Amino acid sequence: MAATYEETKMKSPKVFLNFRGAELRQSFISHLEVALIRGGVNVFVDQPLYRGLESLFKGIEESSVALVILSERYTESKWCLNELVKIKERVEQGKLIAIPIFYKLNPSQVKNLDGDFGSYLWDLGKGTEFDKLKRWKEALEFVSGNMGLVLNDKSDEAALIDDIVKKVHMALSFLPRETDSLPTEPKLPGKDSDVTPELQDTEEKKQENVSESSAMVTYDQKHQVYINFRGMDTRHHFVSHLKHALKMNGVSFFLDEMEVKGVDLGNLFKRIEESKLALVIFSSRYTESAWCLNELVKIEELRDEGKLVAIPIFYKVEPSQVKKLTGVFGDNFRSLCRMNQDHHINTKWMKALRSMASTMGFYLNEHSSESEFIIHIVKEVLKIITQQEGEKPSFFGMEQRMEQLEYKLDFDGNDTQIIGVVGMPGIGKTTLAMMLHEKWKRKFISCVTYLGISKNSEDDRPVQLRRTLLEDLLKGKVPEIGDETTHGSVKVELLKTKIFALLDDVSDKRQLEFLLGELDWIKKGSKIIITTCDKSLLEGFADDTYVVPKLNDREAFQLFSYHAFHGQNFNSTSSLLTLSRMFVDYARGHPLTLKLLGRELYEKDEVHWAPILEMLTKQSNRMFQGVGGFSTDQLKLSEKQKDQDVGGFSTDQLKLTEKQKDAFLDIVCFFKSEDEYFVRSLLDSGDPDSTNSVSEVKDLVNKFLITIAGGRVEMNVPLYTFSKDLGSPRWLRLWNYEDIINKLMKMKKSDTNNVRGIFLDTSKLTKSMCLDISTFTDMRNLRYMKIYDSCCPRQCKAECKLNFPDGLEFPLGEVRYLHWVKFPLEELPPEFRPENLVDLRLPYSKITRVWEGEKDTPRLKWVDLSHSSELLDLSALSKAENLQRLNLEGCTSLDKLPVEIQNMKSLVFLNLRGCIRLWSLPEMNLISLKTLILSDCSNLEEFQLISESVEFLHLDGTAIKGLPQAIQKLQRLVVLNLKNCKLLACLPNCLGNLKALDKLILSGCSRLKNLPDVRNSLKHLHTLLFDGTGAKEMPSISCFTGSEGPASADMFLQPLGSMTEWPCAVNRVSSLRRLCLSGNDFVSLQPDIGKLYNLKWLDVKHCTKLRSVPMLPPKLQYFDAHGCDSLKRVADPIAFSVLSDQIHATFSFSNCNKLDQEAKDSIISYTRWRSQLVRDELTQYNGGLVSEALIGTCFPGWEIPACFSHQASGSMLNPKLPAHWCDNKFTGIGLCAVILFDGYHNQRKRVLLKCNIEFKKEDGSSNHFSCTIGGWSEPSDTPRKLVSSHVFIGFTSRLDINKISEDDVEEKCVCTETFIKFEVTDGMEAIEGCEVVKCGFSLVNAPEERPCNSNRGL
Repeated sequence: MAATYEETKMKSPKVFLNFRGAELRQSFISHLEVALIRGGVNVFVDQPLYRGLESLFKGIEESSVALVILSERYTESKWCLNELVKIKERVEQGKLIAIPIFYKLNPSQVKNLDGDFGSYLWDLGKGTEFDKLKRWKEALEFVSGNMGLVLNDKSDEAALIDDIVKKVHMALSFLPRETDSLPTEPKLPGKDSDVTPELQDTEEKKQENVSESSAMVTYDQKHQVYINFRGMDTRHHFVSHLKHALKMNGVSFFLDEMEVKGVDLGNLFKRIEESKLALVIFSSRYTESAWCLNELVKIEELRDEGKLVAIPIFYKVEPSQVKKLTGVFGDNFRSLCRMNQDHHINTKWMKALRSMASTMGFYLNEHSSESEFIIHIVKEVLKIITQQEGEKPSFFGMEQRMEQLEYKLDFDGNDTQIIGVVGMPGIGKTTLAMMLHEKWKRKFISCVTYLGISKNSEDDRPVQLRRTLLEDLLKGKVPEIGDETTHGSVKVELLKTKIFALLDDVSDKRQLEFLLGELDWIKKGSKIIITTCDKSLLEGFADDTYVVPKLNDREAFQLFSYHAFHGQNFNSTSSLLTLSRMFVDYARGHPLTLKLLGRELYEKDEVHWAPILEMLTKQSNRMFQGVGGFSTDQLKLSEKQKDQDVGGFSTDQLKLTEKQKDAFLDIVCFFKSEDEYFVRSLLDSGDPDSTNSVSEVKDLVNKFLITIAGGRVEMNVPLYTFSKDLGSPRWLRLWNYEDIINKLMKMKKSDTNNVRGIFLDTSKLTKSMCLDISTFTDMRNLRYMKIYDSCCPRQCKAECKLNFPDGLEFPLGEVRYLHWVKFPLEELPPEFRPENLVDLRLPYSKITRVWEGEKDTPRLKWVDLSHSSELLDLSALSKAENLQRLNLEGCTSLDKLPVEIQNMKSLVFLNLRGCIRLWSLPEMNLISLKTLILSDCSNLEEFQLISESVEFLHLDGTAIKGLPQAIQKLQRLVVLNLKNCKLLACLPNCLGNLKALDKLILSGCSRLKNLPDVRNSLKHLHTLLFDGTGAKEMPSISCFTGSEGPASADMFLQPLGSMTEWPCAVNRVSSLRRLCLSGNDFVSLQPDIGKLYNLKWLDVKHCTKLRSVPMLPPKLQYFDAHGCDSLKRVADPIAFSVLSDQIHATFSFSNCNKLDQEAKDSIISYTRWRSQLVRDELTQYNGGLVSEALIGTCFPGWEIPACFSHQASGSMLNPKLPAHWCDNKFTGIGLCAVILFDGYHNQRKRVLLKCNIEFKKEDGSSNHFSCTIGGWSEPSDTPRKLVSSHVFIGFTSRLDINKISEDDVEEKCVCTETFIKFEVTDGMEAIEGCEVVKCGFSLVNAPEERPCNSNRGL
């Protein structure tokens, strides 16, 4: 038995290695040490942390052979030279054999002390005693005269190491045998104890490949691994060792050196296609080679197709450098791209590099051991190849799912666990559970597996299932087990043994009740796995559930390809590849569907593929019976295929009731992606508002046929997998307009009774149609009817394409959903029975009333009669007590609401927008009403409170003159919209009592000159829009400040001057966050506006009389004073600042043409100082989540401020930054540009000033980033027009700028050249007519900052 590495170390060393550690330890020496140990040689390698000259000399004295590795930097080290003197002494005494190894060094350089080798010695000897230097020289001369081995730049390192091992063995063979000779097969050293044994086992299993014949490793056979690398960089050292390690472990591989040079890339691409795995070795010079990059593109293509596994190896180059193309790696790439000049190829190279660099791989830095690194690589290669050779096609993606399931099960613990494995049919539940059971069953004495319980329960009674389980668990320990035997009666015996049970395909709760009973018989530590398609069955039994996820795109493509091509390769440019992806997309990661499709398409050419795909993708546009209108018979599957598990699953497996089947098909045909509550209201047989009532929709969710995502119902399983038997042929669901028209004209009476739904898109009709009065008379089971126009939801065209000249008979009592745009009649026919109606939508119709008289509508929840301009009477809805939403927008003839509307106790939403004749509201209290919209009811002069529960009240555009005192009862009111109420003159003081009021909109209330002068009345308000009122004075700040107390835990900071305390009374805190005052006649803002401590957004645009701006609130992020023609002065400082989480701020003074110089200086100083504060905040508190902050401003001007140390005309400048510019005092950069808007006539809404920056160091490496300096994106319809040139300034604090020169700060002085370019865009492209006439740049440093004053006149 081989000794351990630790045991080997206890023996006396045989070979001493003398070498320069800083140069060779992690590379050449690490490989040599492994090779010697593998060859049965005990070796002494000094460790720097435990180094002592005495111990080193002792190691030399105990050694029989010394390997002296002479490298260029050898003579830098006193340790090496002192060791060499000792080695010389032992050789001269005849006690040691010395073998010199000249590592990339000529022996004459050692003998004559030439080149750097000699220079290092002379440098070392300057402070050394003469006698010691003499002994060093003699030792070097001595060893250079011995016979040794030479490695040059073109030598293969691995081959040289083999020669060294042979030479050592030969030297040792001349020595006398020792009784304590070392074992011949010690283990390899490694950091991880689990690495070496696996490699050893593999080596022993494949001994025939490790012999001399290993040189013949399947070069001409089909290889397993393709190695992609830059030969000039790694061929003779790292790659040579990797080759050797792969050979030793029986892995066949291919290198481009095996090809005859001059052949085209097609041969290499063929080799890649033949491989199972590719190793991509990124080194610093990798991107010099178009050959390497073209190979990489091919590897990436095959990887995307699931035909190849690729492992990136980052050899002394950081993954981020590969991904972001930085450093020498990126510079080489850009040089190659310039030479190539083929943009398409360059883009493919870049995409492949970024994709591969984002893949988990191996990274070797300068301080890592190459030998251990290669051991890990080979281990991973062996693992992947073993998986590929042993992996069954049905197991694609199962390994990850196994890990996730095992995470829920603690097999090492002693807890009893029952886990449900759930998911849609065909998702792989049974396969996964079987894999888990097979892996862990050896830990349990008693293991049972019951497959297909659902199917077997059809033949066996539940008691028989229980009897069989008890017989298997007890195995004769109880004399007789019958149908009457329960778990309780044999509990004593059952509790003696831990069990591991798999109960597969449970479809009924009674099955679990009989199989598991009360669960008190299960011994602690047992594990039970239950697989089912219905997670509701697990309630009361399972401790946890694992939902088996669908396959991801790559796994799905692998599975489909396996079945469609049986592992055969096909041309990646083939149109079959495109078709394959479309089939995979259709299957949505469902394994059973992928298998079925793949097997159907196997050995068929493209001619057969296209029609099947067309049938699948277009089926939803056809009328069908059952589901999809097709079955597996249409695919002409063989009987054998139909009998196999991929032939689709039956709904009997799902145990769907007829109602559940119908609900599923209704969703498939009509209600995909609709709101969950809406669908349940239409489809459920029980009450959707009751949690305990029957719900077919919830049942379908539990059975994984549908899913609820974002509150909407979505499909889970492609219909193809079980279309052959789902649904009943009696129901017709019609939605293809051609089928509908044909059926309506020709349908037999017997067929009309089977129509369940009609969805007709009239935009598909080329002309108007006249239909018979009895068209729908016999559709007694019609539930869903929708006649709509998908092209124009506003129905701009007046034409109605469906007409009934003789009227319409509509004696339907089952209708739940009636949506008829432009309903052509004045009312619904009198025989219409709405007792089951849930949703009624008749927008843009000609109705004057809904129907004649009153009718019971117990289920009606939604009514939309919007834009029915002739509607006069709503009394038909007087019994709609469960109505939740009523939309009457644009009903321009409606002048009042019926008193009976008060019966609508469930009404939540009432929209009366644009009901221009409505003049009053009835007295009532709609107890559930939350949203009331009376916008543009221009005749409504008085607002009557109709509900105390309203949360959103829109009275904009009405003729009201005031609000009633009763409005204070609206204690839930969140939004009050009074925009453009031109007659509104005052607001009641009681508004201050509305504690929940968050947003008050008073825009355009031209008679309202101020807010109620009541202290603290609006202290809870977050948003106030007070623009366009013509007010001459800003509302008092006292309206918004609240109770006394500390403002917050934020720290107040002052940027300039001698101020030492906060000037505003922060003990009275305002909740206001957003304040719009634009378009008013203020001369000044309130001097204490700074008390609005939490204000973040302040808009004073077009306040043309505003002359000055006082100190602003500390947390302000956005301030817009555009078009304030009279504005001259601003406070200095503009605002105090606080440490907070706000990292962006914009202060716009565009078109403020009277701003004086002092004001501009104050603006610049504040923005600069605030950027420094944000930088500190990012560094201390951000945790690296945000790397950039920008504080920007703009104002009219022609000159770059003097504080910008680098300035230029035009849009570009190229400053050279001094060494160490990015030190710990650096806080960010300042950017400035003067933009001339004279040629800018288009006046787009969106204008952005962008800046692209490149920092380039003297060593050629560079760093790029871009940022937006300023601009605007107008929310209104009026574009912003700038009348002169403007100065845009931005101070950006980027945490990642510090990385640009962090290495150089410590090691050497490196200047940085900077390339900066400004451009004006709309976010997509440059804007013509906007010229950057000047630009500036500066570094911003801490701590002391002076105000940025300019004497040039901006």
